[in-house]
Amino acid sequence: MSSLIKALHIPELRKKLIFTFLMITVLAVAALIPCPGMDVAAFTQQVRGWGDIGALMGILSGKAIYNASIISLSVYPYLIGMIIVQILSAAIPALRQLSYQNEAVQRRMTKYTRWAAMVAGFVFSILMVTGSLKALTPNLNFWVAFVMSVLGFTIGAALVSWICELISSKGLGNGFSVVIFAAICRNIPHVLKTIYIQANEKLGLVWAIVFTVLAVIVGIAALIFCVYVMCAERRIKILFNKRSFGMKQYMGQNTSLPIKITQAGILPIVYAMMILTTPALIIAFYNSGTENRFALGFMNFMMSPAYIILFAFFLIILSSVFAIMQFNPNEIAGELRNNSGYIAGVKPGKPTAQFLTQMFSNMNYAGAVFLVLMCVIPMLVAIIPEVRGFWYAGIAVVFLATVIIEMITLLDNGIKEEEDKKKSTKPTKTARAFKQ
Repeated sequence: MSSLIKALHIPELRKKLIFTFLMITVLAVAALIPCPGMDVAAFTQQVRGWGDIGALMGILSGKAIYNASIISLSVYPYLIGMIIVQILSAAIPALRQLSYQNEAVQRRMTKYTRWAAMVAGFVFSILMVTGSLKALTPNLNFWVAFVMSVLGFTIGAALVSWICELISSKGLGNGFSVVIFAAICRNIPHVLKTIYIQANEKLGLVWAIVFTVLAVIVGIAALIFCVYVMCAERRIKILFNKRSFGMKQYMGQNTSLPIKITQAGILPIVYAMMILTTPALIIAFYNSGTENRFALGFMNFMMSPAYIILFAFFLIILSSVFAIMQFNPNEIAGELRNNSGYIAGVKPGKPTAQFLTQMFSNMNYAGAVFLVLMCVIPMLVAIIPEVRGFWYAGIAVVFLATVIIEMITLLDNGIKEEEDKKKSTKPTKTARAFKQ
């Protein structure tokens, strides 16, 4: 809170905060705008027949999908586009080289992501409208309503992607993370209301208040614990030998190499969800209200042990993949050797690389286990019918913690930069004396 108060007194940070808030407000307003050509009541009823995948889309869209809003697809197409570009970057050498170059070239990668997101939004809009033909406005011509609905959902998806880019470039934090953060926050009052109503119906008013307050306390405690773990890091002390320049010797400045427990952040969760829920979403489009066991198994994935096992498996694998992409022990060992640096008790070169690899592996395994426990335990608890709606609680807490840490870090860095500017522009005693 102190960082936020200080940031509000700094013009540049204040502009970023206000801009981010305005973009989230735009999305909140867009969530109330129904898609032309779509009957809101019929579409909402159909979405409620999608089961768990419908609930997930409701969370991601900040309940916009229950209004048949133009932004019903929310960040889904943007995430799909981002994944496609990253996969192509890894597979195509020319794109892989672009991802490592300067900021001007990075804009080209952002452009590719934007176009991929628009294509994904158009495809998913066609699939969703095709699976919701009964929800088209009956007073309009079928093809007019169909085209209007597809264009409406596509424009909404493009709007969300554009706002994600704007927040990333002109606002505070990563665009899609901030949008999902806002969507989760919008869903919190609904969750507390559900707990209160269910407890009041079965146990009475007193227990309803007790359970609601208990849910708030548990949620805050889980968030604090998650922030604490995600900020935890192992600091490896780096020593530097004396270096000679002419007739003088300079003592190397010692430093430390931090290795976080969660190197990959929330990317493993995002990718695991996209991989497992995309087939379920497509199946839900065409099987709303079905009694087919195969379709119900995909739509109500929280009742499936196979989903939980696969989700945990992908979390572990993707945590390792993304962490390796951000931490290269061989490269770090080479840089230390070239700059006369070493780790106390470890020989330079290959032994240093092996030491860092082992240390990194241990930390990464701990981080993967942490993510699995945070995400999977609520899923297992949600098998109980009374608390089924809280299967996503662990994922929500991890998202909230990640965005909070990112925001605080950006604010602290901005405040420090502003303080450094003031110190550099403040005249010294010698300068003031000379001026006088």
